[in-house]
Amino acid sequence: MEHNKNQWLIFYILVIFVVTLNKQMHSQINFSKELPSGLSKFSITNNIDTVAEKKNVDKSYLLPAVEVVGLNFAVWGYHRYLSGEGWSNISWESIKKNFKNGFEWDVDGYLMNQFWHPYHGSNYYNLARSNGLGFWESAPYAFGGSLMWEYFMENEPPSYNDIVNTPVTGIILGEISFRVSNLIIDESTTGLERFIREFSSTLIDPMQGLNRMIRGDMWKAGAPNKRPDFNLVVSSGVHNVFFSRKLNNSKSYVTLRADLNYGNQFAVADHKKPFDYFTLHTEVNVAQGDNIVGIFASGVIWDGRLKLFEKSKNIIGIYKEVDIHINTIYKLSATSVTGQIINTIPFSFSTSMINYFGLSAILMGGTNSHYASEAGKDYNIGPGASAKLGVKISFENFGEIYSNYKRYWIHTLSGAESEEFVGLLNVGINYQLFKNNFLGLDFLLYERYGDYKYFSNYTDSNVALRIYIKQKI
Repeated sequence: MEHNKNQWLIFYILVIFVVTLNKQMHSQINFSKELPSGLSKFSITNNIDTVAEKKNVDKSYLLPAVEVVGLNFAVWGYHRYLSGEGWSNISWESIKKNFKNGFEWDVDGYLMNQFWHPYHGSNYYNLARSNGLGFWESAPYAFGGSLMWEYFMENEPPSYNDIVNTPVTGIILGEISFRVSNLIIDESTTGLERFIREFSSTLIDPMQGLNRMIRGDMWKAGAPNKRPDFNLVVSSGVHNVFFSRKLNNSKSYVTLRADLNYGNQFAVADHKKPFDYFTLHTEVNVAQGDNIVGIFASGVIWDGRLKLFEKSKNIIGIYKEVDIHINTIYKLSATSVTGQIINTIPFSFSTSMINYFGLSAILMGGTNSHYASEAGKDYNIGPGASAKLGVKISFENFGEIYSNYKRYWIHTLSGAESEEFVGLLNVGINYQLFKNNFLGLDFLLYERYGDYKYFSNYTDSNVALRIYIKQKI
């Protein structure tokens, strides 16, 4: 547990550092009023094509296919000959058995199925993306790589949850990591700065780094990188959880958070391609022997303007989203397709309100369960739905107040048969200290309810207070 906590913390700090470095060297942000995470109001004027597209990397459909096969064999070879995992002992007999028996639900652990498999899928996807292919062209490589792995590279039956989580969630993580990596790359730089940029961008998107090395792009001189507008906000402070909502039973965590808004949600005419606008929220809350981790990502697939009120700006859109949240009440993951309406209303020159409502179809979700061990697992998994609602009022030169709530429902297909309900409420205020610096106070409610068919129903909730300093970079 301590080793995993340190891995999360080191990776989190590294990502913030490299993106912050990029902002400091090539500042391009319009520091207008910040709206809720993912709802930035500033205008976007730059071309938002990626580095690969602007460099006119020759499209190759064959090379990424070969690389996907090579990646699978490399990962399999490590586990077969170095770590000696039993599932890697494959043969023609195991392959024929997999085709004959078909798909089952696997019993891998939560972290493996809900994070590392999607990460593997993002590598499939980015092998194609970094070879000049677009979003939709790259998606089949994630599915193809996952199918190859499920049928050929393990002696265990192919898995229903893996064939969804690996490619579908992997595409979301892949597109975001691909674009963040491109924010860092700048081929006009030299020396130490060039090394830091190439190294850090490769950490974020290893497959793009691999193909840049193969092509020799890592050390070629090129034009300055014209980046899209993006807004990075980092915060740190203290996160105090009151277990079972009792004041005399609490624990304090050091909290580190970052919000990246890529593009402008309201510039719908500039959204030519999927994920031309996306948001990424990450957080790590660390305490002795415990940690709370959150990753929330959302990228536009399609959007357009909607006429509701005379003075308001309104958007209706379809987004691909992934939520991963690990805390003391629940472990939750959900990959979903979301329909959302966003509305902004200016009350006056200095005061405005923004609100949103979204409904999601969860393609695959998972949450831990006290009873899942009866089915040989450490969590329940299945499809479901979620809904979210939020409002934020911004006051110029003062700050903002906001409230957000999201509720998830997961119908268990594998695990302890049940209907799982998970909720997260966040109510807060940010007080402006300086131009880009805020003092924040949040109240949070973590809740869950499990309606079980063969076990006693389960309910629990914690509340938390978080105080922090927030900095727009």
